[in-house]
Amino acid sequence: MLKKGYIKKAIRSLTNYAYNELYVLVEFIEDSQECSFGSDYEDDYDPELVGDIEIGDDLKTEEQYYALIHEIGHAILHYEKREPENVVLLETACWIEGLKKAKELGLEVNEYEFAKQMFHALDLYRTANMSDSTT
Repeated sequence: MLKKGYIKKAIRSLTNYAYNELYVLVEFIEDSQECSFGSDYEDDYDPELVGDIEIGDDLKTEEQYYALIHEIGHAILHYEKREPENVVLLETACWIEGLKKAKELGLEVNEYEFAKQMFHALDLYRTANMSDSTT
């Protein structure tokens, strides 16, 4: 189990990486459990920014960490123009790409908890994708 203090430092490392290397701003959104990456971000103060990541602050700290890793994966795939069109493949690739980057940055991950959160999220996309294809 990762300690809360470690996770907060890891979140800061990922936030700095997103801003300095991917030109993506990370924001924590009050009263929300939603997490997202958007590539249409515009900032008059810093016009070089190409996107933003929003992480809900209603999530537990460890959930925020793994959600941020996933959203970093989105930003990396967008930055490198390697986004699969199939939503389930895209979401899977984002989890893997984000995890790879976290490990490259020397960050620890509780792989059991990470996989649990990943499979839960992927199952939601898989279920939604299946119901979309039957209508």
